Amino acid sequence: MKKTNDYITLKEKISSAKMNKILDDLKVFWAFGNSQLEEGLKKIGEKKENITSIGMGGFIPKKNVKKYIKQMEDYSAWFVKEVKKLDPNQVIRYELNNYECYYSGDITNAFRVLEEFGFTREEVLHVFHNKNYILEKKEN
Repeated sequence: MKKTNDYITLKEKISSAKMNKILDDLKVFWAFGNSQLEEGLKKIGEKKENITSIGMGGFIPKKNVKKYIKQMEDYSAWFVKEVKKLDPNQVIRYELNNYECYYSGDITNAFRVLEEFGFTREEVLHVFHNKNYILEKKEN
């Protein structure tokens, strides 16, 4: 696996590729209407009675549900482990920007994500109030 010291690269490239592989391997698809549902069923070679919803428009063959749950748990654990190897200030700053905390003045939504990585409210507030930390999104 590629190594990174950049949260943006981890989140947008490495993590996305890993997630897409899981979804592709387990034949997960999204459908927001009957025609998309029929297209998805045809693509994965399944009948409607053999799939189940995973929520938010996602569908998976019933036979793959246990594997899906296990692989998503493994993926989440891997992602948290990788995030902990990175500069915590960069991770916090990215999520504060992502959730527009500087605009709203509220860190609640970013903190919900960041606490999954083990960050405390005090650590997040420290970065939020410290103007010395700057994160610019790299052009890719």
